[in-house]
Amino acid sequence: MRSRVGPVVFVALLWGASARGELVDRIVAIIDRDVVTLSEAEQAGEIARARIGDSEPLVSIVERLIESRLVEREVARFTGEPVSPELVDRALQDVRARFSSERKFRDMLARSGLSEDELSILLRKQIGVAQYVEQRFRPLTFVTEEQIAAYYRDELLPAVEGAQAPELSDVSESIRRILEERTFNARVEEWIEGLKGRARIRLYVW
Repeated sequence: MRSRVGPVVFVALLWGASARGELVDRIVAIIDRDVVTLSEAEQAGEIARARIGDSEPLVSIVERLIESRLVEREVARFTGEPVSPELVDRALQDVRARFSSERKFRDMLARSGLSEDELSILLRKQIGVAQYVEQRFRPLTFVTEEQIAAYYRDELLPAVEGAQAPELSDVSESIRRILEERTFNARVEEWIEGLKGRARIRLYVW
């Protein structure tokens, strides 16, 4: 099970850049007094496809942008370690590597209305979010031996019915990691839902 702050968080918490000046945008959401525009959503979708090679419906992208705006407010109050240039460079190279040629990478930037420097800024923000969430919630993530035994009994054994089941001692660490990610993701989801519950959100796309 992938963590929300692994590759997914970089998409789940998308950061919209400024829309191109010549476009007249349609508003797709308002968070309190903060506006999300159609061009920002389209740009976020383009970046998502570049990062994970997958597409989301427009309404899902807008919902993720709403989440990212709310998280941005929290991260702005956080004085943690700055994001290292090495991490940003690595993320940029990961994006570039998804394209079969430099020209196709540049075409994606053009469609998104981004320069390479602007893309790096977005990636730095995304990494900063991941670091914030890790530092805030990872220390609260723990799994008991009873939970591991329950997962083994209730989830793993039924899944391998008819096959040779591994011993609990052989898979306990793997189960621990699965449950830690499950618990971690649940805490992050609960936190984000709390942020949404305290904001006035109006959605204009469905």
